[in-house]
Amino acid sequence: MLPLQSAARQSDTADRRSGAVGRSRIGRSAVRVVAVLALTALAACGDGKAQSAEGTETPPRPVAVAPAVLAPHADDIRGSGFVAYKRELAMSFKIGGVAKDFSVDVGDIVAADQSLAVLDTAEIDAQWREAVANVEKAQRDVARVAPLVENGYASKARLDDARTMLKLAIAGRDSVAFNRSLAEIRAPAAGVILSRMIEPGQIVPAGQPVLTLGDRDSGQVVKVGIADREVVKIALGDVAEVRLPGIETPAAARVSRIAPKGDMRTGAFMVELSLDDESLVVPSGLVAEVAIRPKAAGAARVVMIPASAILEGFGAEGSVYVVDPETSSVVRRRVLFGSLSGEDVIIRDGLAPGEQVVSAGAGYLRDGDPVTVTDQVALREGGAAAAR
Repeated sequence: MLPLQSAARQSDTADRRSGAVGRSRIGRSAVRVVAVLALTALAACGDGKAQSAEGTETPPRPVAVAPAVLAPHADDIRGSGFVAYKRELAMSFKIGGVAKDFSVDVGDIVAADQSLAVLDTAEIDAQWREAVANVEKAQRDVARVAPLVENGYASKARLDDARTMLKLAIAGRDSVAFNRSLAEIRAPAAGVILSRMIEPGQIVPAGQPVLTLGDRDSGQVVKVGIADREVVKIALGDVAEVRLPGIETPAAARVSRIAPKGDMRTGAFMVELSLDDESLVVPSGLVAEVAIRPKAAGAARVVMIPASAILEGFGAEGSVYVVDPETSSVVRRRVLFGSLSGEDVIIRDGLAPGEQVVSAGAGYLRDGDPVTVTDQVALREGGAAAAR
């Protein structure tokens, strides 16, 4: 009995061991299979990602570009001024009175020493007659007292007083004669009447301007107010360009005078430009656009680009897309704006001459996107076809 039981137990033990070994082998094989499948899945997944990446790669976008070119006269100092005669004379009467007659009106061309206006001289003529009478009386007094002094009937002091009164009378007469001569205004130079402030019959105070004469021989100038931060760059002799209404060709000029003191109200300094063409005659007061080119300017390499290339602006700064010729991709770059010049904008910093910027199609780009360069016409046609 015992030997049979013992044999049975040994047989069961062997069977269990054999089953455990088999299960262990099956488990290891399953692990190997799972590992292989996992690696295969990872590889397949990697291939799928690569294909996906290749499938979503951004194709080159068509854009139009424009070069950054040197901006001509970018450092010009610009302003608005007005034309005037270099000498504009405000003329008035030396004495007050009633305006009697004017022989000229606004716009009249006059010659030197021509009579322009006169006062009613009734009052000054009466003063003249009185002054003449005083001189005559003083002369009689001297003539009457002198013999008395010689004969001892009058003191020498009395004769001295008479002679003093004669001198005073002569001085009074000369003063009236001078004022009487200035009861008429005569042209101090050949020119044109720019304005007339008084009409005949009006009472004119002494010294009040009556007529303004533009001296044509003095030439015409352009006067323009320049800000303090700009006037320090200007020197006498700097060339300038003056644009006048109705005249297509700009007039050449030079800086002939710079005010030593700024206007207390505006802070601007008055700069005077002399026109090179002395034969050019335009109305005084005509508004002119001025561009002054300082001698010290020109060293800075300032460029300009189409205004359409600007993506966005923050004050004096903005962004543009610059095309990298080596990679045919775009790089977003910050630039510093200047002034506008027609359809272009001045760039004072951030671009070098010759660099290509995206002038059309920039709204669909991101930094680093590949691009293909085309012209604006093809770009518009392609956009229209895409829209259809």
